[in-house]
Amino acid sequence: MTRADIVEEPLILSEQAMKRHELDHYFGSAAEKIEVAGTYNLLYNSIFFIEAGVGSALCVKGMAEAVSPSRGLVFRSLDPVVIRSANYVVWRRDQVFSRTGRLVVAALDEVFSNHA
Repeated sequence: MTRADIVEEPLILSEQAMKRHELDHYFGSAAEKIEVAGTYNLLYNSIFFIEAGVGSALCVKGMAEAVSPSRGLVFRSLDPVVIRSANYVVWRRDQVFSRTGRLVVAALDEVFSNHA
């Protein structure tokens, strides 16, 4: 998917990307032409809007595939590749995780170890 393709359709973006003006960095002056259909804090929640035809979501590839591997969604890489953005998951050094928390951390480790 090229920059021109993206400018022509409504997008659903992460709230974090909007706050950091990541579109401006990637699209330059063309960012003003992009119609933002909505924002999300959790990628999974955006899937319902995508399925309803509201728009397409921009997201981190590894997380997209982890969130919804079997919903019939199509994932396309941007061309040219977007500069890596700094994202952080933070917890206390002495944090004792629940079983669910340990699964989340393990999933994050797996996804991001493949993209380092």
